[in-house]
Amino acid sequence: MKTLTFATLTLISLLALAACKQSSQPPQVSTQADTEVTTTSPMEGAFEYVGTQRGQAIMTGGLYVFLYGPADESAPMTSEAGVYQISGDTAKHTITYSNDPESVGIVFMWTIESISGDTVAYTVMDEAGEVTGRGQTIKRH
Repeated sequence: MKTLTFATLTLISLLALAACKQSSQPPQVSTQADTEVTTTSPMEGAFEYVGTQRGQAIMTGGLYVFLYGPADESAPMTSEAGVYQISGDTAKHTITYSNDPESVGIVFMWTIESISGDTVAYTVMDEAGEVTGRGQTIKRH
């Protein structure tokens, strides 16, 4: 079951990434889930976790899919998907799908600490703004 779940989650991530790559049009104005209109942000795209995490993150048009786990494979990977809003330099996410049913409905945020080339250092916060983690990704698309 563990292999089937990982394979399924990997396939979903790859399909979402392929859907992102099919569009060759310039960034468009998109409507978020709550009808707030925004333009494409540098926080959006396809990312690969590096450092202590492994996996991928895809954010586009107010929807996201995250697949991540510890780089040393000491625990199973987590899959989450849902909606997000970007305000300034902060992305606010609401989990609507997860392989952990208790995570559904959780709201969290992240902000960019620094960007160096394609490497993005970020900070994750809970809904109250308390820091819960830090990490790095490589922006792939």
